[in-house]
Amino acid sequence: MIDLRPHRGASGWGLVWLLDETPVAKAPAPVVVDTLHPAGPPADATEGRVAVGYDDVTATGDDLLVGTALVRADHGVHCRVEDTWSRVAADEWRVDRSLAVTEAPSDGAGVRLVLEVLPTVDATFEDFRFFAPGAMYDLNDLDGDHVDDYAGTQTLFYRDDRLSALSILAYEPRSELAWAVSRVDPPEFDPPPDRVRGQRRFLQRTDIGSLGLEPVAAGSCRLSAAYPFVEPDGTHALVVRTRPGWGAYWPAVPGEQLTVSYGLAVRPASTPHDALRDVWQARVAQLRPRPVELTAPLQVITDARIDALLPYYARSATTTAAGFVTNCHPQDGTQLSNVIQYGFTGQNLLNACCLLRAVDREDAQENRLRALSVVDFYVEDALRNPGGLVHGLYNLDRERYDSWWTGLLLPLAYAEPGEDLETLMGPLHEHLRPVIEALAGRDGTYLRCLAEEYDALLLAVELERAQGVEHPAWLEAAGRFARFLADAQREDGAWYRAYDLEGRPLTEPDFWFGQTDVQRTSSTATVVPFLLKLHALTGADEWLGVARRATDFAYTTFVEGLKFNGGIHDSMYARPQLVDHESIIFAFRGQLEMHRATGERTYLERATVGAWLVCSWVWLWDVPLPEGSTLAEQGFRSTGWPGCDAPGAGYVHPMGVIAVPDLVELARLGADEGFLEIAVLLLNACNENVALPGKDWGYARPGLQEEGVLISWCWADDPMFVGTEFGGRGKGEGNKTCFPWISAVTIWSHQELMARYGTDDLRAAVLDGRKVRDEVQ
Repeated sequence: MIDLRPHRGASGWGLVWLLDETPVAKAPAPVVVDTLHPAGPPADATEGRVAVGYDDVTATGDDLLVGTALVRADHGVHCRVEDTWSRVAADEWRVDRSLAVTEAPSDGAGVRLVLEVLPTVDATFEDFRFFAPGAMYDLNDLDGDHVDDYAGTQTLFYRDDRLSALSILAYEPRSELAWAVSRVDPPEFDPPPDRVRGQRRFLQRTDIGSLGLEPVAAGSCRLSAAYPFVEPDGTHALVVRTRPGWGAYWPAVPGEQLTVSYGLAVRPASTPHDALRDVWQARVAQLRPRPVELTAPLQVITDARIDALLPYYARSATTTAAGFVTNCHPQDGTQLSNVIQYGFTGQNLLNACCLLRAVDREDAQENRLRALSVVDFYVEDALRNPGGLVHGLYNLDRERYDSWWTGLLLPLAYAEPGEDLETLMGPLHEHLRPVIEALAGRDGTYLRCLAEEYDALLLAVELERAQGVEHPAWLEAAGRFARFLADAQREDGAWYRAYDLEGRPLTEPDFWFGQTDVQRTSSTATVVPFLLKLHALTGADEWLGVARRATDFAYTTFVEGLKFNGGIHDSMYARPQLVDHESIIFAFRGQLEMHRATGERTYLERATVGAWLVCSWVWLWDVPLPEGSTLAEQGFRSTGWPGCDAPGAGYVHPMGVIAVPDLVELARLGADEGFLEIAVLLLNACNENVALPGKDWGYARPGLQEEGVLISWCWADDPMFVGTEFGGRGKGEGNKTCFPWISAVTIWSHQELMARYGTDDLRAAVLDGRKVRDEVQ
């Protein structure tokens, strides 16, 4: 039981939280008021801060406490603050805060209300493990210096709309305690900020606050909740390189009143994973997320996606080259380049499998021939290489292979020799010049790209075998790649992130391939499904052993060690490998696949640990979007959408749908009912903004979907984007991009559900699975 008691201090009444009469948290000055005085130009605005205790405290029993304070803040702002603290659970207190402006100057001052809470255990900042689901995991610290790799600071604040569960968490291992601060009342409005480019402090009536953490002089940490929001230096909201902070102040007008509610929980937990799971489960119960309502059945959406994919199938008139070359702005559907991409944003063979699976369509036979041509062309290149290593992409227009180092460098694949790359790439060229100069002309491929295409190749083998058709060349290519993996695997079970076409690891330049071992080996888990499929198809135990070593490494390093990263290949940020959703999905999937292959319960338990990390990226609430934005006009809802990566928090995309079949399987196995709920949220959200008759989302044809959308602000002032064709991607807008991976993963997810469970009704699938399990037992 966590008790709350007032404590008299020098500035008034503070607060102390106790666990079994032992202090575990304190707020010496629970009332913090920030002010803004915008005298003259925006750059001349001055800020002030007053931190005080309550003037009066009234307790009613052990479960209710009311504190009030009359605050004479800076810049002539006077206000009355009232906090009502109430116990909502044995381990959690809620505070309903109100600030009423009673006096203010007439020239436009602003006010912000802040709550600061300090854990009181004997620990330093470096002892804690920090999380902000959707934005930060284990401080986003891959190099071990206790500083966020992308923000470059230990002072980290996040706008509410960057947080999937509206929570931040600090876990201290020695005491086995976790402190969580959460926004209880989800924000309801967020108009566009009235500011000029470069303005970092401004007045705004917004319901978006922020949650944050920072070190304190005594060596520990402080958790904070600010309303309206502030994001200090280190945020990517405005400019990628310099990362200047920004923040809003509510207009300080007499009679104005701010209200906001937070929760403070202090819970025991044996591991940081348990602490994060407990916070997540509590937030699901409190926020009660409601799935997006789809406008058509999933089968109709899947058929529309296939219809939209087919026009982007391309085949050379002079060679055997064939593939899906989707590369357009979905708003017009106009093809930008005919490049066959493999893995990552390409997923060509998975798209082919989606056509092979769609046997009930009238054009099934024609689509099968298309699919076979795509697979055969891939295998043709694979069999030229002793290790089955395949180029990252093929340019149909230029009839040449090339290496796929990053999606941001795709223009390099269709540039003519001597062509002005800056014209093709815009301002991105200068930003990425060191990467371009280091990688242009270098042949090689990413492990993830190979793993995804070869996994799909074996799925194609299975699908064709079920129709009585064998493809020996396909299996030969898969065998070559498996042999390469067995020979290249390190003693600890890992592989490197990228290899040249002779099979040598690529580790330089380290600013792209990784400056630490956890970055250089970040794609290890991606090959596990392929190896286990090959083991099942051939019966060769060698592949099971190789997969087991990789699975164990992935769990120890990326799941248990919380260093998952590098799923995404293109980075705009300070580090090349991102803490991202895809990397933990791959690590989780590997554990579950190993359990499926061996029946060993250890891997099921490990999969469950990884699954909670996967779930924590899924938005549990509907972010308010700026009036007049495209998504607001379309009625977009963010509940159920998965985040993409930590430094780009607030950008969501449908890749997380690949986790849905496995989350359903976990729920069928009795792991936790919560996995079913998240699976439903994910499945519906990732199929929300697909163009259909009657609601086209502004896209050119039915079945198209944008690659991702912004539900927070990213790069709003960056000269690389403002005033260029890369502009127009503010909060409430999409990224105006469409690649083949979108159709591949979304169609596959639905088809996989039908193949495994015979239904896309996830609740029915889980109930049926549990019934079967109970009958067996």
